[in-house]
Amino acid sequence: MRYRFLLALASLGLLLVWVSGAVAFTDVPASQPYAAAIDDLSSWGIVAGFPDGLFGPERPVTRQQFAKMIVLTMDLPVTEYDVSPFSDVQTGGYADPFFPDNYIAVCAYRGITKGTSATTFAPGEPMRRAQLVTMVVRALDRILPGTLASPAIDFRGSLPDFTDPIHAAELRKAEADGLLGGLQGFGPSWDPWAAATRGEVAQVLHNALARIRGGGQTGLVTRVVDGDTIHVSTNGITDTVRLLGVDTPETGETFSAEATAALEALLDGKTVTLETDVETRDMYGRLLAYVWVGQTMANEELLRLGLATLYTVPPNARYTERLQAAQDEAQAARVGIWGAAADSPLAVALIHYDAAGNDNNNLNDEYVVFRVLVSGTLLGYSVEDESGKHYDFPDIIFQKDQKLTLHSGSGASTQSDLYWGMSGRAVWNNDGDTVKVLDPEGHVVVSESYSGTSATVTTADVGPTVDVTATGTPCSACRLPG
Repeated sequence: MRYRFLLALASLGLLLVWVSGAVAFTDVPASQPYAAAIDDLSSWGIVAGFPDGLFGPERPVTRQQFAKMIVLTMDLPVTEYDVSPFSDVQTGGYADPFFPDNYIAVCAYRGITKGTSATTFAPGEPMRRAQLVTMVVRALDRILPGTLASPAIDFRGSLPDFTDPIHAAELRKAEADGLLGGLQGFGPSWDPWAAATRGEVAQVLHNALARIRGGGQTGLVTRVVDGDTIHVSTNGITDTVRLLGVDTPETGETFSAEATAALEALLDGKTVTLETDVETRDMYGRLLAYVWVGQTMANEELLRLGLATLYTVPPNARYTERLQAAQDEAQAARVGIWGAAADSPLAVALIHYDAAGNDNNNLNDEYVVFRVLVSGTLLGYSVEDESGKHYDFPDIIFQKDQKLTLHSGSGASTQSDLYWGMSGRAVWNNDGDTVKVLDPEGHVVVSESYSGTSATVTTADVGPTVDVTATGTPCSACRLPG
C-alpha cells in the first residue's frame, strides 16, 4: 500500500497520520512522463529500483522480469510447486525464491504466455512492445473476463498497417480499451517490435490496474453519510455509494462517530476511484464499490482501524481475503471495536442458520445456541449479524454452563429461550454470516463466522447448522481479552 492510514484515539480527538510506502527514485522526478505510473506500481510492490536508488525508466525489460510484474499486477498466487514447462528457464539463484521459474510457470498455466516455442521462453530476451500488450490483454481476458470490451468493428486504431496474426488484434483491443494511454510517441510511427522500456511497462500495467479497479471511474466525495456510505459526484450527477465488504456501527451506536470521522478524514472532499464488483447496486439503488483514494482502499482501512467488521455478500467477494487480513490485523492489535473489554460471558455453541422451508416464514427454527461462561445478567450485551441487525439481551440471570437459544422470531423469553422479534425477515444468511456478541461499550467480544457451503453439520432433525463445539474449538474467530 502507498499509504498506511493510522488512527490514534486520544483525549483531544482523532489523530490521523499518513505514511508513504512508495519508493522515491532519484531518476524519476515528477516531470518524468511515467512518474505517476512508476509511483503507482512501486507502492504496490510490483516494481522496484536498483541498489543505487535508480529506477531506469529507459532501460529494457526482460521477458522473465515482465512475467513477475504481470503476476504481481494480477495478484495471482505463486508457489515453488508451480513448475515451468520451458527448458531454458533458470530455477532459483535469486533473492526472490519464485524468480524466474515459478512466475513464468504461472503465466504459462494461466495462458498469459505461450513461450517462443512449446519448450522455450527466451527469459533473458527483451520484452517487445507487441508482446507486452498481448500478455496484458490475455491476463485481463483470462483472469478477469469482461474487464476489456471488444473494439467496435469499424475501429482501426493508430496502427492500421500492423497485421501480425498474433499481436495485431490484441494491440487494437488494448488501444480501444485505454491500455495504451499515456505511452509516449504512440501513433502510426510507433514500432511494436521495439524493446519495451521499464517506463512503458509501468504505464501499461498502471492502465491495467485502473481497469481492474473499475475502469478508472472517478468522482468527488461531497458528503460522508456515515461510516460506510458516501455521496460521490461524477459529471454533475451525485450517487449514493455503499462501501463493499464492510459494515460499520449504525448511527448512534458505539464507534459509529469514530467510523464516520475516520471516513471523513480519508475521503471528504477528495477525488476517489470507484471499483465495482459483480453486482453493482443493492436493493436500495446504492452503488456498491471499493473506494480508492490514491492507492488506499477506504474499505480496507476502516477494517484495519477496527472501526468496521467484514461484511461479504456473494457474489461481491473480490477482496474478501484482503479485507479479512485487515480485520485480523485490527483484532490482533485490539484497536477500535476489538479493543480492551471484559471477558466474554458467552460462547457460540451452534448456529442453525437454515430453517425448515422458507426461512422468512419459519423464523423460530432459525436460531443460535450460546453457552453461558459466567453466571449473571447479560444486560448491556447484544448480538449482531454482518449486516448490522441488532438484538439486546434482557435483564435475566443466567447460570454458568447453561445453554440458551436465541430464536429469530417472536415469543415470550424464558431462562433458556430468547426471541429476537423479527417479523417476515430472517436474520442469518444461508450463504454465510457472522455471529457477533458486543459488550456494553460496543467492543466485539465474540465473532463466529460460518459459510453455507463448508464446515456445516446437517441432520434430518436439525437441518443445516454449524456445530461450533464439534471441532473442539468453540469460537475459533473470537478475540477474547486476557
